[in-house]
Amino acid sequence: MTFTELFSSAVLSAMVAALVTLRSSERKIEIENVTQERAKWRDKIRLNALEVHRASVANNAPKLSELHLTFEHMLNPLDSEDNGILASICRLNCLAESKAELAEFSKRIALLLKHDWDRAKLEASPWPWPFNRAKRTKYS
Repeated sequence: MTFTELFSSAVLSAMVAALVTLRSSERKIEIENVTQERAKWRDKIRLNALEVHRASVANNAPKLSELHLTFEHMLNPLDSEDNGILASICRLNCLAESKAELAEFSKRIALLLKHDWDRAKLEASPWPWPFNRAKRTKYS
């Protein structure tokens, strides 16, 4: 083996190692940041869901409207399940349906949090596959 071949092999090996290290560190930083932000988001959802429950029990329509706006800014406007959560908050103003609607709202929030937790676990796995996605359970 000549010096040129040996040198070329060493340079190529070093470049591959550098690329693997770069990808690994970028992935670690991305996972940490996204996972932390998602945890904060889930906590906000839980706290706001509790506030919706309290406002509904107290029949506080202005507070429910405020919380509806809060959820509008936190949820995906293009997702039918997220829109179901918003519709559920709107229906909480009706006293006749309040108890059943609170149960639906609670179940929808639980499904949302479960879905987000499953997504976070999949994204944090050491070998994320692009076709391996968390499936969202629909409210029925």
